Amino acid sequence: MAHPPPVLKVNGDYVTGATEASNQRRFPPSPWPLTPPVPSSSSSNHFYLSSLNQTESETISSHLYVRELTMDEESDSYDSGEEKRRGVKHKKVRYCNKYSVAFESDPIFKGWIKASTKGDQYAYCIPCDNHLKLSAGKTDLKRHAEKKKHKDAAKAVQNQRPINNMFNLTVNESKVNEAELRLAAFITEHDLPMTVADHLPQLVNAMCPDSKIAKEIKCARTKVTALINHVTGEENKAKLINHLKENKFSLIVDESTDKGCIKHLCMVARVMVENDVKDCFLGLIPLKDATAESLYNHVVEFFSKHNIPYKENLIGFAADGANSMLGERHSLSSLLKKDIPHLFVMKCICHSFALCASYACLKLPRSLEDLARNIYSYFHCSPKRMGDFEEFQKFVHVKPHKLLHPSQTRWLSLEMVVSRLLEQYEALKLYFTNAVLGDRLTTPEIILERLSHPVTKLYLLFLEYVLPVFNNLNRQMQSESTQVHVLYNSVTAGLKTILGCYIEQGYLNKTDLTKIQFRDPGKFLPLEQIYLGVKVALELRNSTYDMDEVKRFRLCCLDCYIEASSQIFKRFNFDCMTIVKSLNALSPKVVIAKEIPSIIELISSFRTIATDIQAIDTEWRLLGNSLDSMNVNPDMMPQKFWCTVSLTRQSDNSLMFPNLAVFMQTLLSLPHSSATVERIFSAINRMKTKTRNKLSTETITGLLHTKQLIKGACCYDFNSAATCKTTVPPFSLLGAKCNRRDNR
Repeated sequence: MAHPPPVLKVNGDYVTGATEASNQRRFPPSPWPLTPPVPSSSSSNHFYLSSLNQTESETISSHLYVRELTMDEESDSYDSGEEKRRGVKHKKVRYCNKYSVAFESDPIFKGWIKASTKGDQYAYCIPCDNHLKLSAGKTDLKRHAEKKKHKDAAKAVQNQRPINNMFNLTVNESKVNEAELRLAAFITEHDLPMTVADHLPQLVNAMCPDSKIAKEIKCARTKVTALINHVTGEENKAKLINHLKENKFSLIVDESTDKGCIKHLCMVARVMVENDVKDCFLGLIPLKDATAESLYNHVVEFFSKHNIPYKENLIGFAADGANSMLGERHSLSSLLKKDIPHLFVMKCICHSFALCASYACLKLPRSLEDLARNIYSYFHCSPKRMGDFEEFQKFVHVKPHKLLHPSQTRWLSLEMVVSRLLEQYEALKLYFTNAVLGDRLTTPEIILERLSHPVTKLYLLFLEYVLPVFNNLNRQMQSESTQVHVLYNSVTAGLKTILGCYIEQGYLNKTDLTKIQFRDPGKFLPLEQIYLGVKVALELRNSTYDMDEVKRFRLCCLDCYIEASSQIFKRFNFDCMTIVKSLNALSPKVVIAKEIPSIIELISSFRTIATDIQAIDTEWRLLGNSLDSMNVNPDMMPQKFWCTVSLTRQSDNSLMFPNLAVFMQTLLSLPHSSATVERIFSAINRMKTKTRNKLSTETITGLLHTKQLIKGACCYDFNSAATCKTTVPPFSLLGAKCNRRDNR
């Protein structure tokens, strides 16, 4: 039986026949014949249809089929009613204008626009280095042209010189560049903020209005930062790295956290430069943690990045006594020794002796340190109290010096604090006696009670004697000049000085230093004969003290001596210091005195440095017999002495000591302390203040390298043309992307 014509539901009505053509347009004919679905016998529709006659059943079946067909087709259409009911939004098609070459001839866009590589719907802005989407065509370009960023960039491009004339500077332009470099050196040398450069060129121009060079200086804070980072700083860094690639050197490291809460690893290279040993700042590396593995990875990465052959050229390493630096099992030094088995490792002498003094002073009463801190805190930030104290200073005829604060990080501060307290001791007693009666506060009472104690002054006099024993060696090892040749003798001399204060001299003279029983009471001097300093002996002789108090005082001083000796033996293993002892051969006094006939031990300790073992030892023996014809003396510095030896020639104009001189000059670069790194951290603290706490590591590194570049000269004597070989290009070619936070 033929099916009835299709019936569609439109606006709530069933439409047939008359709308067949329109239905065909909306629903294209299917290649398969349309047959109504056969309902299941269990379906309710089938039960309902079976109760009707044939005509009604066929009509309703057609209506159901057409309804299902209509719903299926409409669900796939763009304007589906179901999607509208659900609120589905379709993305509108956007139309963009295309780039036209005619834009380039427009007077508004001429010279700064060209076709973009991203497609024909974009334009490329040359000054801004940006791709602009042409949604509204020329309107978008006009809007971009009105922006301040585009105007500034376009102005910079107009002032830029052509690339073919970039490095052909005139005399005047060269002098302008030199003046800008000197301004950068001035800011660096005096630790001034970068913002000074915003007004400094205008100030110079105002003071020198007739100067053509002053008028041409355009050097604000952003350019000054770029000059420091990418010209002067990069110049010094490149020179140093090239020098380390060809010469033996030692590495000195330490880590610290600055005021911006950034932990840095500071690296210093100790190397021979122009016949003189110099400690050169190498780099500053930011750290997240200071584990041995992290430190090692950063150091190796730095050397690998700059192609420095550290496994061949690194001969010495020095750091403080931290476990991550110098631990025996797993530390930076142990990891480096796996790469360089012959590496000479030195624990910082300054740190070691400062700790020895600190532990020794713990055997004395704690009240001494509390007294020094309380006195400083009482006068600190109180002009009235300082003014009143000056009256008492005048009364007892002492100089009006300020009282000092005992610092934990300043190694030599404690000795100066003790000396100042003794200088002002009588004036302090008179002042606090008056303060107790007038102020009625607890602090003056505590201070006066301690000052009036009979043995307080004795302890201060004892410290005034014993602290210089540590500080003199500490001060000597903070020197940048070579001290490795006197290291062993200086340490043993300091130790014997302390031992001689409480151990019998005869026992010390006949016993080897490593076998001295410094804790054995049988080897001690009688308690009354222990040496405590001349001022203590005079004070005990001229004043009356309680005998029990004096005995306790002497016992505390004895404990201080024993603890100091114990700490020195603990930190310096004299049995393993044969290498350090053999370095005495570097001393001009030892060479001239002919104390060492052969340097076999020294050569065997540094076999990787010695090129020809026999030739070096032969030249050493020859040197002892040739000193009369050389202009040398025992008081010469080692580097100057060996420089003279290296320049000595024979009658045929050939070098007399070529192998020995190179070997000894290389050993002069061995480290003796890490005090240089501490000085760099002090310089960083002067740069990165509370108001400049956002200086980046890159800018700090550039400042430190620039300081090193101008070292030995003032900013106004800084010869930038001779020092910086690189021609200074305009700022747009410096490649500097300085954040505003760095321009402080």
